[in-house]
Amino acid sequence: MKIVGYTYHNGSHHYTMKCDASLLNQRKPFFVPDWAQDFRYIPCVVARICRLGKCIDQRYAARYYDAVASGLDFVAYDLLNTHYAQATAFDNSLCVGEWRTTTEADETTRQQIAQAIHQASQIVTLRMGDLVYIDLAQEAQPILLEQIIEDNLLYCKIK
Repeated sequence: MKIVGYTYHNGSHHYTMKCDASLLNQRKPFFVPDWAQDFRYIPCVVARICRLGKCIDQRYAARYYDAVASGLDFVAYDLLNTHYAQATAFDNSLCVGEWRTTTEADETTRQQIAQAIHQASQIVTLRMGDLVYIDLAQEAQPILLEQIIEDNLLYCKIK
């Protein structure tokens, strides 16, 4: 399983790859690692790929994912400019909420997902079970110990 991210950094969008160990299961706490000082989170939307695809046209991207979820992308902000991969792709760095059908996503979200799937499929082959996440905010929020981040379908406790 691949996890492909469409993130915003230094004024432009970038693609990042995370391994499957980056996935933090719902209801498990995020333990702040001790190898960096400034951890933050960025709200994101996550799409689950349901079929094999390469060079997917944006108008057909809706056929390639079957569910969406809210998520949190955790980033070691103090390492972002010097060690980008380490700052973004560490274990448990992506929290994913409960999956819902694609019809529950609004039109803007569906367009963002379609663009991300189109762009990602130009670089890598997307396979069933892969995840594509899109950061929704350009500014990361600071993490506080014992903080609880939640919405209707996402819950994450910071430890």
